[in-house]
Amino acid sequence: MYSRRQFGRYGVAALGSTLWGQSRVPKFASRFNGVQIGVQTYSYRSLRNPAEPWSQVGVERLMDRVVEAIVHDQINAAEFWIAFIEPPGGPGRTGVDPKLRENLRQWRISRPLDLFDRIRRKFNDAGIEIYAAMYNFSDDLTEPEIDVAFEMAKALGTNLLTANCTVRSIKRAAPCADKHRMMLAAHSEDAPFDPNIDGMVFGNNLLDALKWSPNMRITLDTGHFTAYGGDALNFVREHHDKIANLHLKDRLKNHPEPHTDQNTTEWGKGDAPLVQILQLMKKEKYPFAACIEYEYPGQGTAVEEVRKCVEYARRALA
Repeated sequence: MYSRRQFGRYGVAALGSTLWGQSRVPKFASRFNGVQIGVQTYSYRSLRNPAEPWSQVGVERLMDRVVEAIVHDQINAAEFWIAFIEPPGGPGRTGVDPKLRENLRQWRISRPLDLFDRIRRKFNDAGIEIYAAMYNFSDDLTEPEIDVAFEMAKALGTNLLTANCTVRSIKRAAPCADKHRMMLAAHSEDAPFDPNIDGMVFGNNLLDALKWSPNMRITLDTGHFTAYGGDALNFVREHHDKIANLHLKDRLKNHPEPHTDQNTTEWGKGDAPLVQILQLMKKEKYPFAACIEYEYPGQGTAVEEVRKCVEYARRALA
């Protein structure tokens, strides 16, 4: 295997020759030596205009831009961040306006599945598989809000729902995974809506969550797990059979603070063992996807920086 220092000597490879205007991603375009590299749509959050009032028409225009960006980056698989298209009112570190929160709740339980179906078709028509959907399982969710998350994921064409969650909320959500016969994967993140510092970013809580359902899985975030003192490489090696997908990002080890773009490092400049994990996936033929999540303060556009991450992964898997 390459060491982190040896890998760094290769520098950033030149971007591919993809051009705006392409309409489709070739099959397996981002599958390198058996390892599927995907992208979390959160990586393209800068394509959203925060000043534009929310509307379904606006959401569909935004999704057209996101699809175009993924095509440009030549990635054939995506994890869909549901909060990307929801009306304002989602959870955060500083609370939320109760009126906005109730409006979001009513939108969710109205079951706007036709919107999700149209988005799935936009992605699929461009050669992009939505292999997972991500939902925010905050503690204040009502039972209908939990249940509809699985319906949204199914409308997007996936049977894997990944969860930004708390210890309490993932336990509440697990029975719905059984009801819908879907996989539910707890995400190793210090969720912005989790008041408990001993939360789902820690390995013991991720493993404890598995007992709530045979359909429970883990989404390991290499950056957050590293920042909070975890050994991501060893965790993947020991628990690969319970991992549904990875979020690839880099952070400095033992820096347990709420993550921001500023404390998330460019790939290869932190302590997350990205290269070693990808090479382990290649060697052992692990079937789950490794998902780019662009969160560092890059010098280029989101499209350019995601493409750099694709090339980084390609070199690691050569």
